[in-house]
Amino acid sequence: MVPTWIRPWLLAALFSYGVFAMYWYFMAGFAHDWQYGDRRMLDARLAEPVDWDSLKAAAAGDDSLLTVNSHGRDPEAESCMQAGDCQTQCQAAGQVTASPDQPVLNCLVTPPKIDPNDRQQQIERLIRRSHPKGLTYVLRRHDRQLAVVARLQGEAEALACGASGRCYLVAELPNLSDNTVFVSDDFGQHWRLAAQQTLKKAYTPKIVAIDGDRVWLKGFKRLYRSSDGGRHWQVLIDTDRVMAYHPELLTSSLYNDNMTDHFDWYMDDSGRLYAVTGGQYRRAPNTVMYQIDADSGELLAATKYDGAFIDIERSPTGALFGIFRSNTPERYTLYRLRAGELQPLVETGNERMSSMRAGRRLLMFNRGQNDGEFIALSRDGGRHWRPMNTFYFDQRMLFDPTGGGFLHIGYKNRGTQYPYHWQQP
Repeated sequence: MVPTWIRPWLLAALFSYGVFAMYWYFMAGFAHDWQYGDRRMLDARLAEPVDWDSLKAAAAGDDSLLTVNSHGRDPEAESCMQAGDCQTQCQAAGQVTASPDQPVLNCLVTPPKIDPNDRQQQIERLIRRSHPKGLTYVLRRHDRQLAVVARLQGEAEALACGASGRCYLVAELPNLSDNTVFVSDDFGQHWRLAAQQTLKKAYTPKIVAIDGDRVWLKGFKRLYRSSDGGRHWQVLIDTDRVMAYHPELLTSSLYNDNMTDHFDWYMDDSGRLYAVTGGQYRRAPNTVMYQIDADSGELLAATKYDGAFIDIERSPTGALFGIFRSNTPERYTLYRLRAGELQPLVETGNERMSSMRAGRRLLMFNRGQNDGEFIALSRDGGRHWRPMNTFYFDQRMLFDPTGGGFLHIGYKNRGTQYPYHWQQP
């Protein structure tokens, strides 16, 4: 016989187990399968070796633009780094048409004049030669078809498009110091040169947001802004000015590290800028979030959180989402960030949330861990969710922010072509 005093506890345990069993039965136990599209072939020969870790995608209207870097050689692209017939052959009214002809965007660039007596120029040339730039392919995804539409001698550092069709491509080119900015007004169908040898200290740049002629770009310890379509840039705000605003909120170790870019920068769909530091992958145990006026660079507020934003993603529509893990007690919450407010969408208690992806049509994240892990997927901005089977991601797999699925690129066949297919919910 079970003692009378333990019966309520036993019933409570059985009830809790029953609730968990029902949850597992209806959620992760019935996670839906993904649909695998037809196997297709990329109708282009890419110069080897291709650096698949560099594969990136950006929403471009109903299509997607992709870039991937190669360490291979392309004689035509290399010749276009010098003045010559290349410029007259691929340019039309100062623009390049992205097409199956795979034009070389370098023909838009004017090679700099070299002064043989300038020692600084000589040193810079030697440094660039010791770290040669490879080749970048620009691809377009249209109606699940993937095609190479342009080439670039150099490395694509950042690519993003705004809602109106304006796209910006930031690249490092051989024989040119600093960065080069290319611009498109029709979601990447045509490209023109905005500026070359600009953004001098914008190491590892990342485009934060685009609003027509206005574009915000993150560089090392700086946030840059252009108000004239990428032709001229100014530092809107830097790390030192942010850290001087309510410095008592920051951990002292942040001040002693001069080699790290402490802040991640984001903008929501209300036009509010955020600088986020601490928490995940940082030395500080907490997160500090600063709110900044996107036009003036004025600091508006600073808030310290007991925990970490382990993932923040901006959708192509501008909506900003963040997964927050509190420290004591450990709790996971998915928020939407807008105008300085945190709107909770999903709360999972101590059940782990990670690996968020935000697209035009889908919002998803990994929920649970080990055998209980599945992908939670929403098609309406986080109001309703559906469990999907999880799968292994590798360097040849990419989330498509427009189409709402995943691109798988296989290993090339004997004909030097790459097979690919789409995986969609």
